[in-house]
Amino acid sequence: MKHYAIIGGGPRGLFALESLFTALYNNAPKAQIKVTLFEPFKYPGSGWVWNPEQVASNWLNITERALQDLPGRPEIKLGDDIIPTFPSYTEWLPEEQQNPPATHPDQFPPRAKMGTYLNARFETIASALKGFDLLNIVEETVTKLTYIAPEFTAITENTSINAIDEVVLTIGHQDTELSEQLREWTDHVAQTDNALLFTEAYPVEKMINANINSESVVAFRGFGLAMIDQIRALTLQRGAHFEMLDNDTKEVAFHSGENHPQRFVPFSLDGLPMVPKPINKAVDKWFMPSDDAINAFAKAIHKGACGDHPANDQYFLLEAMAAVVAPLFLKLGDKVIQHDLTEEEVYYLTINYLNNKSLAHPLLLSHQKPVLQMMQKQVEMAVGEAQVSLDYFIGQVWRHCQPTIYREFSYPAIADDVVAEVIALDEASKRYSYGPPVDSIQQLIALAKAGLLDLGFVNNPEIICVDGGWQLESNGKKVTVDVMLNAVLDSPQLVSVDTPIIKNLLSYEMIEPKHTDLGIRTDDYGYVEVPEGKSFVPLAVLGRLSKGSVIGVDAILECFGPRTISWSERSIALMKNEKKRR
Repeated sequence: MKHYAIIGGGPRGLFALESLFTALYNNAPKAQIKVTLFEPFKYPGSGWVWNPEQVASNWLNITERALQDLPGRPEIKLGDDIIPTFPSYTEWLPEEQQNPPATHPDQFPPRAKMGTYLNARFETIASALKGFDLLNIVEETVTKLTYIAPEFTAITENTSINAIDEVVLTIGHQDTELSEQLREWTDHVAQTDNALLFTEAYPVEKMINANINSESVVAFRGFGLAMIDQIRALTLQRGAHFEMLDNDTKEVAFHSGENHPQRFVPFSLDGLPMVPKPINKAVDKWFMPSDDAINAFAKAIHKGACGDHPANDQYFLLEAMAAVVAPLFLKLGDKVIQHDLTEEEVYYLTINYLNNKSLAHPLLLSHQKPVLQMMQKQVEMAVGEAQVSLDYFIGQVWRHCQPTIYREFSYPAIADDVVAEVIALDEASKRYSYGPPVDSIQQLIALAKAGLLDLGFVNNPEIICVDGGWQLESNGKKVTVDVMLNAVLDSPQLVSVDTPIIKNLLSYEMIEPKHTDLGIRTDDYGYVEVPEGKSFVPLAVLGRLSKGSVIGVDAILECFGPRTISWSERSIALMKNEKKRR
């Protein structure tokens, strides 16, 4: 019987478990395996990001319509026994929520709702496998992993599990070393009684329960999704509320409470706001490429990333994206900003914009616009009440092309530096492609109109430590804040990860980074690549820490994607071949 260890029981660990037994049933039904799964969190399947008990003001940035692509679990046969199916996310919803009309505003569920689904899905397969004595769950964190061929030993604070034949790492967000700025601020706060610093964006419950009151002035290091969750937590969870003024545009008015801060000061390196997704399916259809366009795009990406003559730079992606954007943009006619450009001119403008996001052009929303006006204009485009700018259009088309990029760019043959360039392009797109619902931006607009959200320091202010906190200065204006919230989620940069198991694996040279800015180098099936001349090690890495070998590591849909299936099928095939050789 082959013994697997799955380290990390969040969504990827859940799907790794499901995929392994599905692959066994489909490819080697008479073989036998057992699994030890390590997960300290009390809601396995969800992981801490999708904690079912978190506050309802933490929202997903993906619509329930898009979650129709999250598959269910098929029936799995184990001899005469059956592990029953589990519904897809959409099938799990109440029937009246499953297929809303195209003109209804898209729903962005709370993270806790997704966590409830994931945990319920996990419990059904776990209870069945434990009943067959095929699954052991260790509710602890693995701190050390040793390998003396052909077996691993996984060590936690209180337990040591040995005789493991294969390990798959499915851990998600890991602690990283603090940046120089955060280390400086940590030292500063230790020397003052009047300032608060939160170096981690989540859980927001820590901020809700902290000594932050109506006299506090709160700064946010970051102007993205985490900041929106934090600001909702500090207002809605402390007695404030938003009044809906217009159901069609989601315009709201803010009604203040007595127990929350009255001034919020966000800032980021570029000062640009997150961009809302289209409000419903009807508007979103404007940005959807045809099947033929997606197929041509897929071929271009695959050729550039994995073809006989791989690309030497990121321009193959820019050109492929521009070839999708240009004809579709012209097809929209008077729904976009009026212009007299040809398709070829839009094609080259698209490439130039993607290569330089600060490019100025009448078809592009100016970065010189005040941030509040920028958000208002982007909301108008998202709800179909303003002509669409080319940058907004490109961002939404990129979102529809993203699954194709993630699929065709997996395990690329191009140079690591080019991989890093492509990932940087995708990261830059996330302001649009990972954008929040219209509701979230309307809430920020309402807070700004009510005088609570101060956008005067949003673009990379000068920051100095002062008595009682920090002083921010921008364009001659100054503000002193006594609470600083980090709203930036660190990227999965392997060399900066600060958790014991990763440091252990690096020290024993069982893993290596693909690039100084990226994650673990893995092969086409998710197995860690070993240096030439060394024997294969049955250690696989799926998800966030393999960034660079794959892209798309932060999306919930990618947790249930084909790369995990590829690993499981390869693993079962290797087991079958090993049995034949014996």
